[in-house]
Amino acid sequence: MTRWIQIVAIFGFLTGSNLVHAQDAQLSGQVELAKKSDPKEVAQYVRTALEEMMSGLKSVSKLVDGARRDGDQEMLSCLQSRLSYIRALLMVSERANGAMKEAQAKGNGARAEHEFRKIVVSLAKVRQFIAEAETCMGEAGTTPGTSELQVAESGLAEADDTEPLDDYLIQVGIDPPNTSPFE
Repeated sequence: MTRWIQIVAIFGFLTGSNLVHAQDAQLSGQVELAKKSDPKEVAQYVRTALEEMMSGLKSVSKLVDGARRDGDQEMLSCLQSRLSYIRALLMVSERANGAMKEAQAKGNGARAEHEFRKIVVSLAKVRQFIAEAETCMGEAGTTPGTSELQVAESGLAEADDTEPLDDYLIQVGIDPPNTSPFE
């Protein structure tokens, strides 16, 4: 029995580690940039990342303003939560940028890499929240105008939609035998 548990545990570890590795492949590419590149390239990446986050913040802010003008409370709530997440991540990234520059000036490469990782992860999450904000828009964000569906023939006879379902096969309240040890 313990051998079976060991096999399952090893299989789970191997399978799970591959999934995690596949998900982190893009992030690890940017983190490798911090290890192998000079500080100017890292600073350029960070500057671009911060600009992208700021651009995303502005675009989601415009969506929030549009939802507020339309009076759609559900969409507004969805967009405002994404906007607050993006704002928080932008603030974290700006602070991490300052801390990274300070660590680079002191020659603390490990700390600078840690701060760079914060920025890389924040950028990935901001991209995710921007996509979610666009999803919040739903049909309003992708389809101009309204859609109307008219059904000419339903395929049902006149009386089909008013008759109850046959319930002669349904038995309510009877449990199958031996379903619980507390009978």
